[in-house]
Amino acid sequence: MAEEVKRELISRGIIREELKVKRDEKHVYFPVKKEIRIEGCNIAIEDFEELKKRSYMDILRERDIEPDSISIDFIGSIAILRVKEEDIAHEIAEAILKGSRVKTVLLDRGVVGDYRLRDVEVIAGERTTETVHREYGLRMKMDVAKTYFSPRLATERMRVAEQVERGSIVIDMFAGVAPFSLVIAKYAQPSKIYAIDVNPYATRYARENVMLNELAGIIEVIEGDAKEVIKRLPHANHVIMNLPHSSFQFLPEAIEKGDIIHYYEIMERGKEKKRMEEITKLVRSHGYDVEIKNIRAVGSYSPSKRKMGMELYIKHL
Repeated sequence: MAEEVKRELISRGIIREELKVKRDEKHVYFPVKKEIRIEGCNIAIEDFEELKKRSYMDILRERDIEPDSISIDFIGSIAILRVKEEDIAHEIAEAILKGSRVKTVLLDRGVVGDYRLRDVEVIAGERTTETVHREYGLRMKMDVAKTYFSPRLATERMRVAEQVERGSIVIDMFAGVAPFSLVIAKYAQPSKIYAIDVNPYATRYARENVMLNELAGIIEVIEGDAKEVIKRLPHANHVIMNLPHSSFQFLPEAIEKGDIIHYYEIMERGKEKKRMEEITKLVRSHGYDVEIKNIRAVGSYSPSKRKMGMELYIKHL
């Protein structure tokens, strides 16, 4: 009767699937969530062993798919998958659902459009692109198809927060759903953060995130073009420029407003020194000098490019 009873327990949703079924010479013992009566079966009190859950990486290796050949971002209950061979994407997605707490798997076909958003498609699980991501005790709500967010910058966001002095004024020029602003507000105790973004969906979620984390007294979210918005803001101790494809175009406005600029740009490998020379030349053309510190790679982008981060300390001549 064992298989028949097991199917009945599963159909009723009361079997404890995280516990291992026990057997002896006469009986099979199924762990259940509550007492149930099935003809021919008895209720017993037993101790059960927990099943060791396989990770999605274990499942992939069993199917001869090397995890290192794919890229996955975990954002809240969503996994965003990038893979060269799309014909195995659904198989990978099912493994992720089985071997993690993910509820939705999206296939990422690259970044597109004026707002630099991911081109994503739901390929497994719940059909949603909205989720709540948790980072350093903060809740960040977003729609990953309408706003851009990278969980890989979590350490970088905290690193910047640790540089911000208490009582500082901060301008986050390309805030998105406001992850940099939220982490800084919670851990650095600035007096004011201005979080700017041109994407209306991003500013909507940013405002919601400010309320979710009870930081309305510190963060002001502003929708608009950063080049224009920043002109009417007060001078800032820190300016964050996380728009890696086009930060250099906005640098003149940041130079005029900030003492320390946290600058990010995707650069050709081997050409970082040339870019720093161009930054120095630009700053000096505006009547300032600059000291560039903490030059570091914060992520890879392609075989020939990587995302670089640095601090620009702006000085009057």
